[in-house]
Amino acid sequence: MQYNQTALWIAGFITATVMLPNISVEAQNNSSPDNLPMNIKVDCKNPQTQFQMNFCAAETAKTANRQLNRTYQKAIAKFKGTPQEKQLVDAQLVWIKFRDADCAFSRDRFQGGSMAPMVYSGCIARMSQQRIKELEGYLTEGGL
Repeated sequence: MQYNQTALWIAGFITATVMLPNISVEAQNNSSPDNLPMNIKVDCKNPQTQFQMNFCAAETAKTANRQLNRTYQKAIAKFKGTPQEKQLVDAQLVWIKFRDADCAFSRDRFQGGSMAPMVYSGCIARMSQQRIKELEGYLTEGGL
């Protein structure tokens, strides 16, 4: 009888140990703002926990990305029908791949850490803001 209890305890321990990494990864992946229950409110002016900091950084990144898309659409409209239109489209696609890869590299320096999502979102927001300024420069240049 003692042998069966010990075997069950060991099997349960092994199962829990194997499942824990999967649970924590799932929790990290589901902590994006889009996956929050509707009744959770986060004060992004004064985040107190790492979860709140991650949430607020993700919100900032989403806002920057929306602004980037609006600015990009204005630039595309400006260059519509010119040889620069295709160049801008190609450049933007390559830039997005670079931004995402560079931010993934920044995030992965903290792989498994609770601040990794915040690092990634902060990078996305920062690089998107830089790109917005570049695109706005194209919009204000004379000649077109």
